[in-house]
Amino acid sequence: MDHLHAISSYGLGLWDQGRLSPVAALGVPLGVLFHLALSRLGDAERFMYTLIAAMLFLMLGILSVSVFLGSSFLGALAGLCILASTFNVGLFSSMVIYRLFFHRLRRFPGPFDLKISRFFSVLRVAKEAKYHSDVAKMHERYGDFIRTGPRELCIVRDSAIPIIYGPNTNCHKPTCYIGFSIKALQTYEPRITTLVTKLADQVSNKRVLDATAWSMYLTFDVMGEVGFGKDFGCVSSGTNHPAIQSIRDHMHILGVLSHIPWLLNIVGRIPGASKSYRPLFSYCQSQVEKKREGIDLEKYPQDIMTWLLKAVVEKDVSASPTKESLLDDARLLIIAGSETSAAVLASALFYLAKFPRVLKKLQARIDDVISTPADWTYEKARSITYLDNFIDETQRLKPALLTGGYRRTPPEGILIDEQFVPGNVSVIVPIQLIQTDPRYWKQSADFIPERFGERSAEMGTGKAPYMPFSHGTYGCSGKNLALMTLRIAVSILAQRFDIAFAAGETGEVFDKEAKDTFTTYLKPLNLQFSPRK
Repeated sequence: MDHLHAISSYGLGLWDQGRLSPVAALGVPLGVLFHLALSRLGDAERFMYTLIAAMLFLMLGILSVSVFLGSSFLGALAGLCILASTFNVGLFSSMVIYRLFFHRLRRFPGPFDLKISRFFSVLRVAKEAKYHSDVAKMHERYGDFIRTGPRELCIVRDSAIPIIYGPNTNCHKPTCYIGFSIKALQTYEPRITTLVTKLADQVSNKRVLDATAWSMYLTFDVMGEVGFGKDFGCVSSGTNHPAIQSIRDHMHILGVLSHIPWLLNIVGRIPGASKSYRPLFSYCQSQVEKKREGIDLEKYPQDIMTWLLKAVVEKDVSASPTKESLLDDARLLIIAGSETSAAVLASALFYLAKFPRVLKKLQARIDDVISTPADWTYEKARSITYLDNFIDETQRLKPALLTGGYRRTPPEGILIDEQFVPGNVSVIVPIQLIQTDPRYWKQSADFIPERFGERSAEMGTGKAPYMPFSHGTYGCSGKNLALMTLRIAVSILAQRFDIAFAAGETGEVFDKEAKDTFTTYLKPLNLQFSPRK
């Protein structure tokens, strides 16, 4: 504090002498000119790291030159502070005026603060992480086209889905994983079935358990097995692997900072900031190295990481370009693949407990095809239409991603109905909101699996927007794996157990308090599992 007081006192003295006034006068127009130049280069996020490094280097250079030319260190530092302050006044004033009155998205309605900066979006979600609820409120106030950021649009129209997410879209995002082919899935099915059987055995012993936690144990084990050929041991132990728990403990922070991706990346690069994630990083790195050492290119890959390594060795166009990107793929594979399936499975169990009629109907349909648990096979389970109807309705009301992912419009822009959307902006159709919109879904808030089956024509399901796995080229490549896991888990558990809310559990907190983090974060759900007679 003494140093700051000395600098400020020294600076005020120089200001009184008139020596810093020219510096202050220079800072504002420089800030404005910098913003105008920056806006012509496109989105600064693409080169934010370089920009920050260049600005720090420039400030150090100005300070050094000032001292070299005869200024005292305090005088040079005071001048630099004045210049930086006035520069930022010019920069941010120009930025605010441009974004409000001259930006290509200026015609679109939306909250005043979000038009200025995504930092305000972070402030909105920091406390509860319910961005999907915020979007729903904005939709009610501003309509179908909402400006949710300086360069972001949220669009709540079914006609926007094929244009933004369809197979022939010109809107883009990064590519996804390989290793989810139908042939590959055939090698995963027996291992997933073994893990679900272990879960059923645990359920038999415990009778009452937290469906949210145990769904997560199962799906993390599945992704460990499918991703690396080795599960985490979560189902066997009834606890999270340390590598997984470290991430779970920080999903709220990840969800909040994900609204400013470049800031999340910078925070992650600060020494010590990613300490909590080291168990996962170390685990993934060790598994990748083991797979690399033991890879046999002549054998058909038995897990996704082997597929990824095989692509690198064979220099396939889908291969990860660097070692670090390969490790990133490994980490994202575990987190995204596990969290999403866990959220849907826990929600499915919630609906089975909440609606006994649905549970009884599902059990009857399973019994018609599979007379006893000993006769269960995946082929038989997959043939049960009502099982898929039930899973589809679960994902309609409670999709794994409540808001979804952004796409970038092409330079020429896109036309959605009567509305032209300019090029090079981020657009999104919020998944849960569009899938529960009463304009497209009859009895939109009600859980009716039959809308995907025998009542499909009556309820107009075929024309309604449904996108839990997104669509097109950039849709979720793990869709088939996720559906396989859900079919196996739901059919085995429903066949063997009657499911109800445990004593003292109503399901209200689970139902209403989901958080929109990197994926959907669910509250605990205590369920009673009673063996069927």
